[in-house]
Amino acid sequence: MPAHALTQRDIDRCTENAKPADAIPACTTVITSAHLKDKDLARAYYSRGVAYRRAGDYDRALADLTDAIKAEPGKVAAVIDRGVMYRVTGNLARAVDDFDNALALCAKTPCGEQTQAAAHAGRGDAWRDKGDNGRALADYAEAIRVAPKNAMLYETRATAELYAGALPQALADFAQASEINPQRAYTALWLDIAAKRSNQPSQLADAIREIDGTRWPGPIVRLYLGQTTLEAVLAAADDRDPIIKRAHVCEVNFYAGELALARGARGEAQSLFRLAADGCPRTFVEWWAATAELKALGAKP
Repeated sequence: MPAHALTQRDIDRCTENAKPADAIPACTTVITSAHLKDKDLARAYYSRGVAYRRAGDYDRALADLTDAIKAEPGKVAAVIDRGVMYRVTGNLARAVDDFDNALALCAKTPCGEQTQAAAHAGRGDAWRDKGDNGRALADYAEAIRVAPKNAMLYETRATAELYAGALPQALADFAQASEINPQRAYTALWLDIAAKRSNQPSQLADAIREIDGTRWPGPIVRLYLGQTTLEAVLAAADDRDPIIKRAHVCEVNFYAGELALARGARGEAQSLFRLAADGCPRTFVEWWAATAELKALGAKP
């Protein structure tokens, strides 16, 4: 490709934290400028790969993450993210290989507890998708051992336990996640789902005191509390950014499906889980959980 003029604006926008609409063209300019080598080039490919992942373009994300690894073979973040991409595209063997490689890199050069925990959790997700709950839970346990204050790790393990039917363990892990981060609305929703399945009283009314209900997924929390309707929540899910809108609608369908299932409306729940399975990004736990629920209901995921 021809070289393009590189500006500071492009460099500033070519980060993994930028919106895909900003990061992708900026990183493309950075990459094709022919000014970068090795780690700098790897960083640009990695940032664009993350942007493609967030945009749902998994093939391009895989290609860019692979190029990032070629430019800097020791870039652990790119290896882990590529493992995630392999997992959501169904190539579970390659996903496990990447997480293995990431952990091997961390063993050679310490990479930080959160990075090491992410590699274990990612491999756990791959084992879970393979149906190997034993290995999945072992990896989640190791991730928690490495980063015991990371609330998301407890939530991830709890979700696997929930759909494996290990309700007491799921409740305990969701409760631990909530204790570490009581402001996270998603944890409160998951804890409510687990409590309903365990025939235990809901704690959501108490949890809402710690949650900013004006922010997403506040409308879903209000739905669970009986303070609004599904139609109103779907209206609240709208957003000018199509990526954000897709994520919101995905979550509405999934959590509404769980609510329908809890009250015994299996047909309605199946329809909502189908919408979630078809519409959720495959990097979302709600997509995996929706497919698990469809299987449990005897429907094809």
